[in-house]
Amino acid sequence: MSDQIKINKLSESKFLVTVTAEHITTHEVTLDEDFLNKVNIKKFSKKQIIHKSFLFLLSKEPNTSILKKFNIEVISSYFPDFYSCFY
Repeated sequence: MSDQIKINKLSESKFLVTVTAEHITTHEVTLDEDFLNKVNIKKFSKKQIIHKSFLFLLSKEPNTSILKKFNIEVISSYFPDFYSCFY
């Protein structure tokens, strides 16, 4: 599943994620410093955090159900156990 996720950096805080599954989807994800400070996961690069986040999301739902544009923090409002994928 890991090779299904391609991440391209658009800016310091924005990334374009392409997920290749039955259907190919793209997602614009925002990941800012506030999030990193809040959850204290600076041991991972931003790309690693996004990758882990998408692995988590894909374990919960198909890529076609993932929002097209979102801030990474919103995942925890849908899945309260989201932060567990970093520890």
